[in-house]
Amino acid sequence: MREWMKRYIDPWLPLYYILPFAVSVSLNTVVYYVTQWMSRGWKHWNMETTLDRMIPVLPGFTVIYFLFFLFCTLNTIVIAHQGRKLAYRFLASDMLSRLICGFFFLVCPTTNVRPAGLGTGLGSDLLRLLYDMDLPVNLFPSIHCLASWMCFVAVRSSHRLPVWYKVITGIGAGLICFSTLAVKQHVIADVAAGIFLAEGLMFFSSRVYWYRKGQEIFECLSCRVFGTENIKESEKNL
Repeated sequence: MREWMKRYIDPWLPLYYILPFAVSVSLNTVVYYVTQWMSRGWKHWNMETTLDRMIPVLPGFTVIYFLFFLFCTLNTIVIAHQGRKLAYRFLASDMLSRLICGFFFLVCPTTNVRPAGLGTGLGSDLLRLLYDMDLPVNLFPSIHCLASWMCFVAVRSSHRLPVWYKVITGIGAGLICFSTLAVKQHVIADVAAGIFLAEGLMFFSSRVYWYRKGQEIFECLSCRVFGTENIKESEKNL
C-alpha cells in the first residue's frame, strides 16, 4: 500500500502533505458547523451598510461562488509542490485562521437579509440552491474570502510559479471575493476581514517560524503512516 501511494499519489499530492491537509479540512468543517450549532437562538448582528445595499444582486456570480471549492483545491495542491516551508506556512496559517474565525463566529455572530424575487434562469436557480444549502450565519470573517485570498498570498510568495499564474490566481481570488457580495452571502466588512486575516497570518508566518513545531509533529506522524523513506523522498528536490 505504501509503495502504491508513493507511486501514484505522491506525484499529485506529496505524502508529507496528506495528514496536515486532512486535519486542515476537518478543522474547517468542525469550526463552521459546531459554531453554527452553538450559536443557534443567539442574537445575530447585521453589518450591512449603505454601500452594501448599492451593490446589485447578480445571480450569474453564483457560478463563481461555487467555483471557490475547485479554486482552493487546485491551488492547495499547487502550493504543496512549492516546497515544504511554504506548504507548512500555508497550512499552519489556514488552521489558525479557522480558530480565529470560530472565535468571531461565537463572540460576534452575524447574519444578513437575503433578497426576494430572484427571477428566473440558471443563475437564479443556482442562487436559490445556495440559499437552501447555506444559512446566513458565520459570516464575519468570510471563509470564502479568507481561504481564496490565502491561496493567492501563498501562490504570490512562491519563487517558482510563473507571473501569469500568480496574476490569474489573484484575479480568481478577487472575483470570488466580489461574488460573495454579488450573491448577497456577505457584506463588505466580512470580505475585508477575510482578506486582512489572510494577509496578516501569512505575513506573520514569514517572520515568526511558529509553524515549524507543527511541521515536526506532522512529519513524525506521516513517517509512521507512510514510511520514513517515503516521507524523506517526497518532494525531496524542493
